[in-house]
Amino acid sequence: MTPILRVKEIVAGYEDFTVIHNLSMTVEAGSFVGILGKNGCGKSTLLKTLSRILSPNQGTVYLNEHKLEEYDSRTFAKNLGCVRQETDVVFPFTVREIVLMGRHPYAGRLNPLSAEDLKIADEMMQITNTTHLAGRLITEVSGGERQRVLIARTLAQQPKILLLDEPTSHLDIQHQIEILSLIQNLTPKITVVGVFHDLNLAAQFCDRLILMGKGTILADGTPAEVLTTEMIGACFQVDMIACIHPNTGKPHLIPAYTGKEEQVSLRVHVISGGGTGTDLLHTLYSRGCQITAGVLAANDTDALTTRVLGIETVRETPFEKISDNSIDQVSQIIKDTDVIVVTGMPIGYGNLANLEILKETTKPVYFIGEIQDYTKGAAEEIKKDLIRKGAFTVSNIPELLSRILP
Repeated sequence: MTPILRVKEIVAGYEDFTVIHNLSMTVEAGSFVGILGKNGCGKSTLLKTLSRILSPNQGTVYLNEHKLEEYDSRTFAKNLGCVRQETDVVFPFTVREIVLMGRHPYAGRLNPLSAEDLKIADEMMQITNTTHLAGRLITEVSGGERQRVLIARTLAQQPKILLLDEPTSHLDIQHQIEILSLIQNLTPKITVVGVFHDLNLAAQFCDRLILMGKGTILADGTPAEVLTTEMIGACFQVDMIACIHPNTGKPHLIPAYTGKEEQVSLRVHVISGGGTGTDLLHTLYSRGCQITAGVLAANDTDALTTRVLGIETVRETPFEKISDNSIDQVSQIIKDTDVIVVTGMPIGYGNLANLEILKETTKPVYFIGEIQDYTKGAAEEIKKDLIRKGAFTVSNIPELLSRILP
């Protein structure tokens, strides 16, 4: 398939300062491409080059296999629209007048707007949720409202390619999702190329990501291929944990907070399940504790967390009763641990052995909250027996930390 946009070995920048270095890329028609990278890496400069605001010093940009400079301004505006980062509008036009400006490539400078032009402008205000602002002056609306108006104006051009330079930078989370959902739904009828700072939003809505660094492309591919722990660390010099979100199946990044610079010598074994240990595991990890976990079903949410954090974990086949082998592994781990923590996990006959293992231990045991007993009281009896022998109960994670950390 012939790409709708092709960039061939461009060099671009400002006066004597080069920002883009010999960059090549293609964009397939109907795709939603997100451009990511640190501040100053060349993302906005690339978009300015694609939109003809900036001419490359070397190389060529092709739109439908024609050089950008071959298009007259009106034809170019019908093919490509750009929502820029700057949203300041000085003159007091009404919102409807601003949106109607997107129809000028069709009406011409002196020709009146047609009924079709008015209809299209109204449609774009409706889908960007700006209809109620139509009579307001653009200078009197909020920054987020202004951003949506400018997106409506660009959509009114009915471009084949839509360029977005941080389109959600002034929007609250509700309108971020609304706008990105809208833009995503415009594909594959139009092609979208956008610059984003929010990596997780880009992963959620884009089908392809380009990661830039120092004016070049560091990675190019699906969100899962680009947003890896290693690649994000190399690009942004920050420790992030890349995992697959259980609800969306898309990559999701969370900060890998290390908390204390030095590792805490405290060794903590966590017995959890059903996602009840995820917050605790992250907290202990951030405090530099040496953590072990299990027994956990291999498909448990907590097992996913331990896998992402690299925590030594005893895992069991899903829906199977805890095996003798798993019990032996946990017993050996407990011998070397300092503290055992049991979360308010659901306990059935299949995982009751997680509590039974603790009957013979001499290590301090802490219960966070109440366990969910599905064993007709057997689990609760073990808990009560352990408390009689000296186990502790705490209400929450902060209370636990105050008890176990130096």
